[in-house]
Amino acid sequence: MGTFFFAFMTSLVSIGAGVFIIMLIVRGFMSRDQTRKESFELALQKGIYDPTLIHPRRRRGGNAALGWGIALLGIGIAQVIGFITLGIWNDAAIGALVPLFVGIGLIIFHVIVKRNAVNIEENGKPVQLAPSTDQTGSVAGQD
Repeated sequence: MGTFFFAFMTSLVSIGAGVFIIMLIVRGFMSRDQTRKESFELALQKGIYDPTLIHPRRRRGGNAALGWGIALLGIGIAQVIGFITLGIWNDAAIGALVPLFVGIGLIIFHVIVKRNAVNIEENGKPVQLAPSTDQTGSVAGQD
């Protein structure tokens, strides 16, 4: 009874800690996005349109999916070769096929995203919004 209870409680605490860590990560992302939106709205109220406040420029080339895909593909191929060599392919096939096909999927995802990406040139400077004027020369919205 004691060993079972200890194992059960250890599993329960581990699952709880995992859920707590995931919740902290999600909260951090949500907080960061909220801060970016508030900064964008504040700048927009001052008449400055700066899309980099919402979507900052990334330092990487956008090849993370390709890198992970190649790594997982290599792991999957190595496991396939190893399991066939050891003669345990029938028992362990799923362990090799999961990383293999996840790697293939990531590589395909990278190719599709790169093929469909639209190259938009930006000069990197925020756009200053000027108040619109009507035909009489007075600023719209002011009396």
